[in-house]
Amino acid sequence: MDPKDSKQKLPAFIARESRRSLPAGLIEIESEFVVGARWGGGASPALRRMAVAGLDPGILDPSPAQSNVKQPEGLSQALGKISKAVGNGGGRYGLLIPDVVVRVSVLNFEALPAKAKELEALIRWKIKDSLGFPAEEAHLSYQIIHQEPSRIELLVVAVNQAVLAEYESLLEPFRGRAFLILPTTMALLPLLSEAEAGGQLLTHVCSGYVTHAVVEGERLRFWRSRRLAWPEGDQTAEIVSEAARAAASARDRMGVEIARAWCCARPAAGDRLNPALSEALGLPVENLPCGANLEQPLSAEERPLFAAFGAPLAGLLANCGKLS
Repeated sequence: MDPKDSKQKLPAFIARESRRSLPAGLIEIESEFVVGARWGGGASPALRRMAVAGLDPGILDPSPAQSNVKQPEGLSQALGKISKAVGNGGGRYGLLIPDVVVRVSVLNFEALPAKAKELEALIRWKIKDSLGFPAEEAHLSYQIIHQEPSRIELLVVAVNQAVLAEYESLLEPFRGRAFLILPTTMALLPLLSEAEAGGQLLTHVCSGYVTHAVVEGERLRFWRSRRLAWPEGDQTAEIVSEAARAAASARDRMGVEIARAWCCARPAAGDRLNPALSEALGLPVENLPCGANLEQPLSAEERPLFAAFGAPLAGLLANCGKLS
């Protein structure tokens, strides 16, 4: 990716054509479920079909460093069900992969090397200790998110090339190819309030992991994703602890005070989470809004699926609207 290309609000991980073009279909793959969706065409795409298939424990084990698909047959059955329900998206798909597979960093530079190879070598050196796999095996994507005299902030997204290829191969039942690939929480960022001048903290709980992102204006300031230690039990205390750490890190390391806090749990985490987060953070915690009536074109059977799992779809549609 050209580091000078920063026009898009949503950071692109991999885009194989113009990032202003939203693929006609989307597949999200998590350890507990798979989501498929298809949009209508036109300048303002509308959601047309949506399906969700559950995954049994052990079928997919997200990891940044080793094979993620442990039971290919079980995953193939789920993807086949999704493919039958939503149809072929014209061969062009967006692909959302688990956050814990991906490494996201915000790096600071005084200046960027003129040559792309030199810049990539510098990035690999800076992030090598945080990857969990050899830096030379990383697929990199990067873009400038903030620039001022003698200071450039670069958003860097990295994934193990072998792991990425494994996820891309899962689109074979759809007879398609991924034209845009993102860690799932990235797709939620366009849903944050653009009117908020202070820092915004997003807590995203999904399939046994929690991701915290802090956004200030249109800048991503903080990102931390980790697997939950007790995915089958009450996760509230662990999630709240992670949220408090994220808010403290944003304040102490970056001078960003959290003015607004959001939560998105897929599937829903129960009634205790938001009040517990609010108590720890000292401010109200709101459910992440998914837009008005985006689910209306769906069938009566599909609309509850959107309410439970559709936030990333809403984010992609919102991002498309910002670019039109």
